[in-house]
Amino acid sequence: MPRKLIVSDSAGVCFGVEKAVTTAEEVLNENQNKNVKSFGPLIHNPQVVDILQKKGLSVVDKVKKNEKGTIIIRAHGIPNYQEKDLQDSEISIIDMTCPIVKKLQFAVKYLSDNEYFVIIVGNEKHPEVIGARSYAKKERVLVVNDKNGLDIKVIPGQKIGIVAQTTIQKNLFWDVVDMFKEEQEYTIKAIDTLCDDINNKQIESKEIAKDVDIMFVIGGKNSSNTKEIADICRKVNKNTYQIETFKEIKELGMDLEDKVVGITAGASTPPWLIKQTIDGVLHHG
Repeated sequence: MPRKLIVSDSAGVCFGVEKAVTTAEEVLNENQNKNVKSFGPLIHNPQVVDILQKKGLSVVDKVKKNEKGTIIIRAHGIPNYQEKDLQDSEISIIDMTCPIVKKLQFAVKYLSDNEYFVIIVGNEKHPEVIGARSYAKKERVLVVNDKNGLDIKVIPGQKIGIVAQTTIQKNLFWDVVDMFKEEQEYTIKAIDTLCDDINNKQIESKEIAKDVDIMFVIGGKNSSNTKEIADICRKVNKNTYQIETFKEIKELGMDLEDKVVGITAGASTPPWLIKQTIDGVLHHG
């Protein structure tokens, strides 16, 4: 048994994820044995997606024009051209795009409509970023991971708009903004589209990781924000492990006896998975 267990107060589901999951459950209960789909995985947590699929929620990435039933747009949002395809079909749409992701989409559209060249700081392969970039004019948007992926000389024009994937580390966004501020010839409009809940998770998790022997970060392997938290923790504590369930801790064969253990979780991780892990760690040995 560990000597001490420290659990992050901010661990677990954010309001956007919670709303998406509870709405999906309500729709499934009201439409039993009917055609209910999710456009892409509703959230990035395989255990929750699996439970919803068992209740009848199928995951798709396109719909036919004459398709009937109900489709739920995932928390990460979808590109505007896919949303138009849904609106042109006969299917009922429930949009569960996280409000903060919506803010990012609107920010990209506003900047592009006002003739700014748009820079999105984030992962170009993440569904949230794929969706957001669709709101900009095609040749007037660039996605970079950080300031190192940016060559200012190739950016056309003087009007630059900068936004961020909602879950990245704050400094990655502001480093890019500061890079442009150092250049006199640009007109810059930076819109902070970062999620405060994620930022709090990152800060709190880092502080806990500094003070423990072993740090566990619970969340889907496909969850960008969970991976980000794990990376931050790993920088201050090399004994950091990203896990989906307590079973993985058992498989690691770790000796937790008399250790100080920290636990945090990503924004898609439900309370029952966190509780299972806490119970498992307390009775491990």
